[in-house]
Amino acid sequence: MSDEQRNAKAEAKSAKAKAKALRPWYKKKRWWVIGLLVVIIAASATGTNSGDSGGGSGNGSDNRPTDTPTENTIDPGIGSQDATADLVSLDCGKVDAIGFRYPAVTVKNNSSKPSNYWITIVAESADGSQRYDDTIVLINSLGPGQTMTEDGLPFTNDIPSGAICKVSEFQRTAS
Repeated sequence: MSDEQRNAKAEAKSAKAKAKALRPWYKKKRWWVIGLLVVIIAASATGTNSGDSGGGSGNGSDNRPTDTPTENTIDPGIGSQDATADLVSLDCGKVDAIGFRYPAVTVKNNSSKPSNYWITIVAESADGSQRYDDTIVLINSLGPGQTMTEDGLPFTNDIPSGAICKVSEFQRTAS
């Protein structure tokens, strides 16, 4: 290969790099990646800022609140209406053989249409100063007037004796 050919290839490569560098900012991949990261961070931050609420108390030795009353401060999430009246009971569950605890929620659909439920449960200290873990319970296509008890995903952290479970988010959407 002659020097002229090498110089021509180098100049072409240089011109291509210069054109790429002079592209508008919105056509550069790094800005799309940064923008996507900002959106993901913002979505996760708003998803974890659900309000503290619900009620209930531990029963001492096995840390299992039952028939937890609700308060009006439970976050309805993306649900358009407060559906906390559909929550019948909450049970923190017992520790199984491998150390997991599966909370259970009983829900009665008081609406006139089939509904989906997304329920966030938190385990925290009795005074609310320490949050130990959280988990979700999903119920799909529960018909009008139907009642269902569903186990949630397990708490994976150790929950000390005396901790309580609360519902922090209770979403009901149409099926």
